[in-house]
Amino acid sequence: MKYVIADDLTGANDTGVQFAKRGYTTMVSILEDDFLKTAIPSNLDVFVIDTETRELKSEKSKEKIKNILQKLNIGKGDLVYKKVDSTLRGNIGNEIEEIMNILKKDICIFSPSFPSHQRITVGGYLIVKQKPLGLSEYSSNNLDKSVNSYIPLLLQKQTDLSIARIGLRDVIRGQKIILNKIKDLYKKGNKIIVIDSTDEKHLKDIYFSSIKFGGSVLLSGSAGLANHFQSSYNKLTKIKVKIENNEGPILVIAGSRNSILEKQIKYLKNRINFTELIIDIEKIFSNKEKILSDYMDIGSKSIKMNHVLVVHTNAFSDESKLVSKKIISKYNISFRELEIKIKTFLGEFTSGVLKDYSFGNLILTGGDIALGVCKELDISNLVIKDEMLPGIPLSLACNENIQLNIMTKAGGFGKEDTLYHLINKLKN
Repeated sequence: MKYVIADDLTGANDTGVQFAKRGYTTMVSILEDDFLKTAIPSNLDVFVIDTETRELKSEKSKEKIKNILQKLNIGKGDLVYKKVDSTLRGNIGNEIEEIMNILKKDICIFSPSFPSHQRITVGGYLIVKQKPLGLSEYSSNNLDKSVNSYIPLLLQKQTDLSIARIGLRDVIRGQKIILNKIKDLYKKGNKIIVIDSTDEKHLKDIYFSSIKFGGSVLLSGSAGLANHFQSSYNKLTKIKVKIENNEGPILVIAGSRNSILEKQIKYLKNRINFTELIIDIEKIFSNKEKILSDYMDIGSKSIKMNHVLVVHTNAFSDESKLVSKKIISKYNISFRELEIKIKTFLGEFTSGVLKDYSFGNLILTGGDIALGVCKELDISNLVIKDEMLPGIPLSLACNENIQLNIMTKAGGFGKEDTLYHLINKLKN
């Protein structure tokens, strides 16, 4: 069995699909609580666990990881991958340390690069779209900009484990050199090895060097490194899945604050026939029931006319950012509490709009939104079918009332035309 441990839903999906697209039976389990809601199917090749720990405080995240691992029967021969956010959000160091302690891992090989989404690691620094992470719009914490870009320093803020790194100069020399460096650094007492990588060959060499190490290894990174796992196993046949039951409505529910989303929505205009519904987040607090009813009426009319419905909060606008600050001050809540309120509202909206359909199609962008929608639809497991675009999977979700084709996309993923292509794939 192969286990992937991710801290949010879109991350769980974009890593799970690296296996599913090559024929591995892959399921994602969404764990808002500390227990597994369903038994692991016996025919499963890859079990992906969405721990939902990214936004928790460090001690809470470690406690939840411990509870989950103690309920899984992970054997010595099983592969375990700790998936992290490609822009290093979350309790990365804490969770790696907890997993290593519980599973008695000798060493962690860490390389968060995702070249197909312009995330690379050079000199120990994470470079996102040609900028150090700390200088990019993806910087998401209050650390000094240099700390937020330099991976060993960021990890050291979260763990007492000894950290070393292998630079690009050694990586480009191939697997033998990488393996020798790993062994040497391990002998010196290092437990986490951060390794530079700028392209797919580097990631492939890092993976094969790691499995030749001989000891017990925890691999950790983004979906980029996970993409090379299948190379050492038998199931190498790529699959192409026909999207079934796609005649139902298409809803795009977008909750990301990333500016790329604004470009993706603008690209749709004059290219497809769609209804745009911009959520007034201030009214979610002042008059939730009425605004929810009004929005559901708009949404229902739109999809009955066979329009694509695109719902978002316009969170990337300067005006919306000012409104968010005003709401936080007025209602004396944290920014995180504001996010939770929005994801719950969008989940309730989606559930209400789809109540008259036995199947439908969802494109969910942003891990919080994906979770909020799945929770309101009472969906706790997703079966990943195929990869629609790099890092963007198609999953099948079912409950007693509805069957859904779901595509999930991290907020910062994709090009300007990404939503356009995803919608067309569902239509056709």
